[in-house]
Amino acid sequence: MENSLYHTLQNDLLFQGAPKPIAIEPCSGNKAAVLTVFLCLPRGSSGVPPPGQSGLAIASALIDISQQKPADCKDKSSGVRNRKHHLPTRQGTCV
Repeated sequence: MENSLYHTLQNDLLFQGAPKPIAIEPCSGNKAAVLTVFLCLPRGSSGVPPPGQSGLAIASALIDISQQKPADCKDKSSGVRNRKHHLPTRQGTCV
């Protein structure tokens, strides 16, 4: 089962080329977030990763989201009312 999941993920990444976002975790104040992506590492001329390596990696970066429009905002002409959801701030969140 794990082997087929590995090949599915590997093929998806090889055909798409770009890192795939896994999660965006907003920090307190919604000015920054931790972006986590799944990516395929470079391979040698054989096209397969070295023995003992998967060729896959997970990477995270702190990004600026202060200028981004929230994705859940709807146009006022659509008739859908916007509601803001405030998540409780926990100890240990980035600021």
